[in-house]
Order: sequence, then C-alpha cells, then structure tokens
Amino acid sequence: MDDKEIIAQEVMRALGISPLIKNIVIERCASPWNEKTLIKTKKDHLAVKLFVWDDPTFLYGRMHRLFLYVFDVLNPAFYYRPRMSPDEEKEPQRRNRFSQIWSIYVDSRMERQGIDNFYDKRLRENLFIDTEKELPWESARAVFRALWRKDLYTYPEIIDYSYDLSTLRGIETLTKPAAPETDLVNFLQESSVKKHMDRISSPALKEMAHDILNFAAYHCKDTFIEARYYGISMAYHRRTFLEIIPTSNKGFFLTVLDSQLNVYETETVTEGSDMHCIQKMIKERYDRMAFQSHHG
Repeated sequence: MDDKEIIAQEVMRALGISPLIKNIVIERCASPWNEKTLIKTKKDHLAVKLFVWDDPTFLYGRMHRLFLYVFDVLNPAFYYRPRMSPDEEKEPQRRNRFSQIWSIYVDSRMERQGIDNFYDKRLRENLFIDTEKELPWESARAVFRALWRKDLYTYPEIIDYSYDLSTLRGIETLTKPAAPETDLVNFLQESSVKKHMDRISSPALKEMAHDILNFAAYHCKDTFIEARYYGISMAYHRRTFLEIIPTSNKGFFLTVLDSQLNVYETETVTEGSDMHCIQKMIKERYDRMAFQSHHG
C-alpha cells in the first residue's frame, strides 16, 4: 500500500467507520482546491472515491477532512438527506453557501482536534467572506465566526442556513452594505498585497514570493495582480492564471494554470525550491496560454 492507502485505513479506524466502507478508490488531482469525496450508498455499505492532491503537505490532515464528510453521512444524528440540498444548476448561490457551511463544520473540527490542515481557519474565513458578496464584510465575518464556533450541525440545519443565515444564533441582524465605498476602503486596507506578503514570516520566502510576482509581472504581458481575502492572485484576460497563498513559516502555496489541460496545479514553495525552474514553468505556461488566447 502507498502512503495514501495507509492513511485512509488509519483515518477510518480512528473515526470508527471501517466496517461500513467496503470499497475505496483514491485518484490524483492537480491541486488541493480540487480535492473532494464522492460517496455511493449501497445496501449495507458505502463505496468511496477520494480525489487527493499528490503532495505530502498536510497529507494526513487533507485525507482526514475528506473522511469527515463520510463520517457525517454515516452518522444517524447528522440526518443526511441529500435530496434536501439546493440544486447546483437551479440555485448555484445557495448550493455554494451550503458547501461552504458544511466545509466550515469539517474544518472547525479539524482545528479543535489539532490536526494540520490546508483549509485552516484563516483561509476558510477568507473563502467564506469572498462568496458572501451581498453582505458587508464585517457581517460576513461575524457569520463565519458564529458558524465556526458551533460544535454540532445536522444536515437539515446546514440546509436552513444556506437559505437564511439570519436563523443562525449569535449574530446580529444582517443587512446589505449602506456605504459600499467605506467597505471598499476597508477591503483595500485589510486585504492588500503587502499584508499578504507580511504573513510570510521567513525573509527568504518573502523574497522568493516577491521574485515570483516581479518575474510574472515583467514577463507576462496583460496580467493584473490583485489581493483577494485568501492570497495574491494574478489574472490574464479576467481568468486567474497564478495565485500565491501564504500558509506557514515553512513555505507558501503557488498555484498556476495549465491552460493546455485546463487544470490548476499547486506546489509548496520552500526555501529549498528551485526558483529558476519555477520561473521557467510560469513563463512556459503563460506563453502557451497567450498563444491559445490569440489563436483560439
């Protein structure tokens, strides 16, 4: 068995769900953003397919969180009823909120258990705020914190919150922004490129992140750098091409689009990473994307 299979068996034993899962398939995916769990319910067991990023960074935690979704499905107290969930095509915004809230339930348990995880509290908060564009940022942050503090959820509760966040206890009445220009100023102050760079504590890593951005800005024509809540993004013709996400003092995540395969691939940049290879890869992928754009 490879590392992923060993970890899968270990996590299932720890969660007490091994007897109920008869078939597990583990497939590779190009990025932690693409990791997911597919579950098929049989008569007396589940068949599970995991899509796992082929990288050792937080591997145990990333797989543990995927199995927490399976644990919830198997938990009678969770009242899993998939037919209740918002339709992805008819109600995409509700469906996205539903997915975010269930993920918050998963990742908050990961933090309470002290398990290292790609989706830590800061990243999960930023992703939630980024999806709740109709709320003022402070309101979205207050909702997130109330969701994160909640110890137990049921599937019907998650459905209810996906339709109406005001039913959540511990938050004030939610209103839409009265002064968008004020919120914009706060956003620029709180989510600037500089502030994301300051989250990288290692001077060497910070310099490497600067070098990557400077290289891309110089060699990749018509790209636009912007700060998002979770990190620094570079777009080409309104499509995200490159992202830098600070994670710890040991490295940061670099995600780059492979337009030929139409997938985003992520690697962990550390002080030992080969900058020449990284810059070469960025330039090659940009050139390919630009060529496709002009000849597509």
